[in-house]
Amino acid sequence: MTITRDTIRKVVLERGKAMEHLMLILRDLETLSGNNQLTTKTLEEVAEEMNLPTSAVAGFVGFYTMFSYKPRARYVIRVCKSGPCNVMGACTIFDAIEKHLGIKPGEATTDGVFFLEKCECLGICSVAPAMMINYDLHGNLTEKKVVDLIERYRKQKPAVAEASGPEVEGRECIVKADGQTKRLTGAIGAIDPLKIDSYLGLKGYEALKKTLKEFTPEQVVQIVKDSGLRGRGGAGFPAGLKWSFMPKGDMPKYTVCNADEGEPGTYKDRILMEENPHQLIEGMTIAGYAMGSQTGYIYVRGEFRRAIDRLQLAIEQARSKGFLGSNILGSAFNFDIFIKEGGGAYVCGEESSLINSMEGKRGYPRFRPPFPAGSGFQKRPTTVNNVETYASAPMIILNGADWYKSVGTPKCTGTKLYCLSGKMNRTGLVELPMGTTLRELIEVYGGGMKDGGKFKFAQVGGTAGGILGPDLLDLPLDIDQTIQAGVTLGSGVVLACDESVCAVDFLLNVLAFFEHESCGQCAPCRIGTSQLHRLSRRFAERRADEGDIDRMIGKTMVMKKASLCALGQSPVMPVTTILKNFRREFERHCDSGHKCPACDKTLRRFYGTA
Repeated sequence: MTITRDTIRKVVLERGKAMEHLMLILRDLETLSGNNQLTTKTLEEVAEEMNLPTSAVAGFVGFYTMFSYKPRARYVIRVCKSGPCNVMGACTIFDAIEKHLGIKPGEATTDGVFFLEKCECLGICSVAPAMMINYDLHGNLTEKKVVDLIERYRKQKPAVAEASGPEVEGRECIVKADGQTKRLTGAIGAIDPLKIDSYLGLKGYEALKKTLKEFTPEQVVQIVKDSGLRGRGGAGFPAGLKWSFMPKGDMPKYTVCNADEGEPGTYKDRILMEENPHQLIEGMTIAGYAMGSQTGYIYVRGEFRRAIDRLQLAIEQARSKGFLGSNILGSAFNFDIFIKEGGGAYVCGEESSLINSMEGKRGYPRFRPPFPAGSGFQKRPTTVNNVETYASAPMIILNGADWYKSVGTPKCTGTKLYCLSGKMNRTGLVELPMGTTLRELIEVYGGGMKDGGKFKFAQVGGTAGGILGPDLLDLPLDIDQTIQAGVTLGSGVVLACDESVCAVDFLLNVLAFFEHESCGQCAPCRIGTSQLHRLSRRFAERRADEGDIDRMIGKTMVMKKASLCALGQSPVMPVTTILKNFRREFERHCDSGHKCPACDKTLRRFYGTA
């Protein structure tokens, strides 16, 4: 449909004229357009209605990959090409779509029904290869399944129950294996995520009641400190210590949940939000009380429609029961939670980038200091933790710090959600004590390597994580011991690869990801990611010389020292660890006569060469 000025005015009035609402306003208008497009005229009129410079609105749209100025189609097919999907055959899925529809990425069918895009991680990595059609997620793709799905959409029957399949259900992505230490995932399957009474029946909100009745805010912070809970988003900073940084006093303060989860291979937070949303809400409310905050925000990546819908329902139910709002449970504590949506930008996993995005701006990292605890959202004190971290708070309050640290390692207490993907017989989410070894994860919970393949390496921690060879199979995967071994636990990703995976092709995919996701704000990252990608392509094309190996390492060291945020530092670990483990493989790719079907397939599909 044509987006009229009246339509724009109505949407702006419904969402609010403040710049922080820009993401949702544009998403509403894009959906109403019918062809997933925001025209220049629409953006100009939005800017006028919101009293913003047109350049600010246009720049916003240009930054987030889920928006487009160009006409697309009624259905946008986004096929993931990042690590887990690449390893599991994403190229074959692109080939099947091109053969069936006659279009390549960036093209639409002549009837205006389908538009094809390549994209990065969709957050359903346990069922790779995967794709998203508009906002419906599909996994475990095969050539036949892709064709069947497309034809069902063509017939205008994209109902979630019919087309999306069970793979998008969070509970279906949990590994069904004995021996797990289920704390965060223990209630999943027993709780109906759509009904608050189901949560209440399993001691839901009892921790919040106990908090308000028995503890001062300072005591809550101390309990979390005593538990040893460390942030589960990747950095591993002690949660209680972070909460203690919030200034005292009666001033606007914000409790923010980072649920962007854009790290390829990561899907744990999506499962928690989909299957037990009230546990996150309760944990954030306890954190808000501890820090003297009255407002919470959950920043959810835009692809997670099911999680967004369930969180919104849960928030409304919590308000109706008196667990959110004014004078919670008869106390003097006021706290409410609202949802902010992302628009497809990996860099927004960095907390200052996320805060800028919440404010309706491009997701550029901020210079620090000041840090968010001093000047965050709307320049007010702000604390950011991820879903897994906040969801741990109710358990700690209800059962005590000693109970929480009864599992794990002395310095990395509690359980960890590990996300298994790649060439294993069984992939999915497992919950085990912090410090479980890679060998146990693969052989016991992953069921061994797929089809009897031989283990070659695993990337642990996501695309920004290190490459672990067979010599590190018995490394305990906790926050500290991985760092001592020169890698990182990160968000808990374990992407296992067998001998069929080419190390050169794997690194090419990693470095293409970083170039694509660099926000471009600082030169070391903007230029460095481009140069690294170009060098890795030289190896794939068998045009490199052995000196390019050390050139790549040298460039990552410059980026590590000079980049503004962690994204520019991220290539260091995958580059250095894969070259350490597989230098000889890169040297073989310096021979123009070397045969590599994996690299040739990638070059043909994504670079137009082979």
